[in-house]
Amino acid sequence: MFFGLFKRKEKAKIEEPAAILKEGVIPESAIPEKRTGLKLIPAQHRAELSMAIAKGKIKELKTIIEQNDIDVDAFVDDVYYTPLIMKAVTSFGIAEEEDRLIMIRYLLEKGANPNVKCKSGYNSLHVTLQQEKLVKVSALLLEFNGDVNLPDHNGCTVAYWALQGFPWRTEAEVRQLHLNVVEQIMMLGADLDYPNRHGVTPRKWLEHTPEDVKLLVARCALLKPVYRPDPKLQSEFPSDLQHSDVAKKIWKTMVPPSGQADTVQGELLRAIEKLRDEAHRNGNINYSASHKLLAQFVMNTLINSELFNQKEIAQIKREAKKLMKASAPYLEDDAYDYLTDQICIFYLKNEHPIPHQRNLDILC
Repeated sequence: MFFGLFKRKEKAKIEEPAAILKEGVIPESAIPEKRTGLKLIPAQHRAELSMAIAKGKIKELKTIIEQNDIDVDAFVDDVYYTPLIMKAVTSFGIAEEEDRLIMIRYLLEKGANPNVKCKSGYNSLHVTLQQEKLVKVSALLLEFNGDVNLPDHNGCTVAYWALQGFPWRTEAEVRQLHLNVVEQIMMLGADLDYPNRHGVTPRKWLEHTPEDVKLLVARCALLKPVYRPDPKLQSEFPSDLQHSDVAKKIWKTMVPPSGQADTVQGELLRAIEKLRDEAHRNGNINYSASHKLLAQFVMNTLINSELFNQKEIAQIKREAKKLMKASAPYLEDDAYDYLTDQICIFYLKNEHPIPHQRNLDILC
């Protein structure tokens, strides 16, 4: 899941000038429906494809794809649902970045969609724009119709990451590469007023960028660029959640954009998604005592609620303890989804808000 249920609606505007330097949001006139078909690379070819990418063997990759008529727009696994192109983008085994570019261009020319998200809720552009060394890859993905207003699981768009992470200290040719990417994004109709789930917009980050970036964005605005959303629709990934509608309601009404929730119900769900986010997105790099306290809060609140029998209490403890190990990020969705369902049961038995006393030791 990983915020898949709870992200804000993806908004789009078709064939109209993008509101780049004025207030406003993209209207909901073209909200895409989700496609349900999930295309997986045949199991017998997944390992060899992944190995070819990991070793940067372009010829071998082409041979496997063309001899076996493999759909380059498919996912390489059925756990994280990683798009094939994202595998090439994130591989650490490719020694030369030029080789990565050749590999990615090949996949794009074969029909790979740079906008397809993995199950964790982000796509290849969301990844590349957070890594300075992948600036040329960002430019290439944008060249092949990268959607600049498609948000990740936290509601952050391509423009958000480009401005938030603009490298201040770069100079000369390297700096120009980053400026070129910003220009591409603006000329594709980026909406600088699209808020993420914390209410922060790309425009807010623009205020803190160097003058050359601000001038570039202003020049682009004068040309009135048009935003054309990706017509291909995002996949809906499988989930074991039994109470997804209830979870959405709690998230929408009781979980704040930041900080601890005012209600126990909201804090329970916030805690689970904080833990899921840290494990899936960061591999528990930032896992702290606060995260363990969140997991303990979920476990103790549920088992002390007197709503569950002994067998259910035992499973709640097992699943919660999987989320208490900083050195072992839990990357499957089953534990998070199971605990989310129990939180929903808790909510259904306690629909009136229960005041939550904030824990000053929890800093996340």
